[in-house]
Amino acid sequence: MKITGIKTYRLKYQYDNDLVFSDAMGTNPARQALLVKIETNTDLYGIGEAWSYGSPTNIQSAIIKQQFEPMLLNEDPTNIEQLYQKMYWRTIAHGRRGLILGAISGIDIALWDLLGKICHMPLYKLLGGHSNKVASYASGGFYFHTAKYNMADTIKSWVKKGYKTFKIKIGRDNDVDGNPCLYSADQSDSVTLAEDITRIALLRKTVGKNSRIIVDCNSAWTPEIFNHVLAELKDLKLSCIEEPYPFENTAGYQKLHEAFPEISIMGFEGEQNIFNFSKLVNSYYLDILEPDIGWCGGFTATKKIAAEAETHYKRISMHSFGSAVHFAASLQMAAAIPNAFPVEDEVNYNPLRTDILKEPFTKDQNMNYVLASDKPGLGIELNWDKVKQFEVRS
Repeated sequence: MKITGIKTYRLKYQYDNDLVFSDAMGTNPARQALLVKIETNTDLYGIGEAWSYGSPTNIQSAIIKQQFEPMLLNEDPTNIEQLYQKMYWRTIAHGRRGLILGAISGIDIALWDLLGKICHMPLYKLLGGHSNKVASYASGGFYFHTAKYNMADTIKSWVKKGYKTFKIKIGRDNDVDGNPCLYSADQSDSVTLAEDITRIALLRKTVGKNSRIIVDCNSAWTPEIFNHVLAELKDLKLSCIEEPYPFENTAGYQKLHEAFPEISIMGFEGEQNIFNFSKLVNSYYLDILEPDIGWCGGFTATKKIAAEAETHYKRISMHSFGSAVHFAASLQMAAAIPNAFPVEDEVNYNPLRTDILKEPFTKDQNMNYVLASDKPGLGIELNWDKVKQFEVRS
């Protein structure tokens, strides 16, 4: 079998104003995805997704088409490790991090999907197989443009569905000097620091004292801010805090771990490649690693990150904020490893995740678990008519 071509599909869904939402770093007026399709000289193909954190998808698409497709033509697609090394080392001078590694990730996911189809096995079993039941947490609680958004009612709907672990966004604080939102083009969704603490208190009150709660700062806070609200956060019994500071602030994370040892620290979705994650695995201050499979290096890198994390008794939580392809890859990866922390289960409206599948993802009746499909590869079948409906052609 040979690779005969790589196609990319740039998808976009524009939100109506009532659905526009923000986190600490920026605003999401639309959802986008870059799907990657590996074609062969047979009827089989592989599908993947390259994550880009909002960068224009035409840039990453050009990288794949102009740089990686010529590199991989006529190669044996089952030599995945060899192809990964080839892509990585031929772009080392301008790669390592950023859109290049995101492009490699999308290709790598597609190659693994193809391998699963060749072997007639779901990827979680091909990767070793741990459990098709993957714990999940409700991920939402953003800052919305519309006054119609009621956070309490939204959280109650998560509880009613049966979730036991919950995550909301914090950090978009307009009264804090140097906060990233002060540099945003749209600052309409920002709140005060005191209002942010009130949001966390509302989450705790609504889900009850026995539920696990996570807050995600998107790297917007500083150690000074955290020290200011530390006593209040301790009273609210946080289970986990995700990325309060940029991942470069190792001294800040060390002090946080010492000041708040009862809370788990999770990160970093924006980090990439096994060498950088190895440093995080070996750090004593980070409890839960959060790789993004469409950004950090695909299955090839993530399985190595997970294995090294296991040797340090650390868990892996798959970050997933993309389309159905991205979530399927995250789910299959989590189902393959013994040290999986609940996978991120986004509850915002995102038709790129729900509408492009022929069959939806399956969950248990209490929403505690998402079930990894036993179908070959990623275990999903795309509705290509819907893919074309969302495709950007310009």
